[in-house]
Amino acid sequence: MNKGILIALLVPAVAVAAPKKRPKKKASPPPTEEKKKEEPAEEPAATPDAGSAAPATSSGGTTQPGTSPQTTPPPAKEAQEPEEPKGKEVDVDSLRQEYLSLRDELFKSRARANAVASALYSTRMTIKFTWGSARHYGVSKASIRVDGATVYEDSAGAIANDDGIRFNGYVAPGRHLVTFHVEATGKDDDSFTSATESQIVVKAVANKDLLISAKGHDSGDIAYEWKRSEKGSYGLGIDVAVKTEAGAKK
Repeated sequence: MNKGILIALLVPAVAVAAPKKRPKKKASPPPTEEKKKEEPAEEPAATPDAGSAAPATSSGGTTQPGTSPQTTPPPAKEAQEPEEPKGKEVDVDSLRQEYLSLRDELFKSRARANAVASALYSTRMTIKFTWGSARHYGVSKASIRVDGATVYEDSAGAIANDDGIRFNGYVAPGRHLVTFHVEATGKDDDSFTSATESQIVVKAVANKDLLISAKGHDSGDIAYEWKRSEKGSYGLGIDVAVKTEAGAKK
């Protein structure tokens, strides 16, 4: 057979047998990040606990039966700043009345003590106390103590006015300690002050009265001399005289 005829016969057979090519589909592009963000992942439904069910409300806003309504706590009150305590005003009249009442009680107590002592003891003690320098020095305070107990106290300068009796009472026979105290202020210059105190021992005799006379003084000149020459002196002292007298019969 001729080769040309054989080739002509084979070509159509090959063309018939070859399958047809299908057009290729275009591949879809991968999803972008923006699309991924727009499509949120589905969250699993939360299963409510059996003991803590959320209160269910209807569309009208009313609470379904079997549930407790949600209460809104009241707004917290603003803390109020504590008010500063105001200082108490001193009531001078009340203090004066209290002082007078205490003084009266003290005088009554002394009177009762003197009455008891007069029944127990036969010795009367009388004390006089005066100030001999009233011209240049005023008395700001004076007191008398017998055996440590105050029997006379003055802050009005009474001992500078007279030599009156400052104490009159009964004591037990025997040894007693008497103390005189005076505080004075210069009249020409009140910046100069002084204080003097003297303590003495006396003996009370049974069935006899004991008379004690004391006189305080300041013979110095500093209160009026200092302005002239810037010099001066203090002459403080208390002179005391003691004697017994026949006692009055009871």
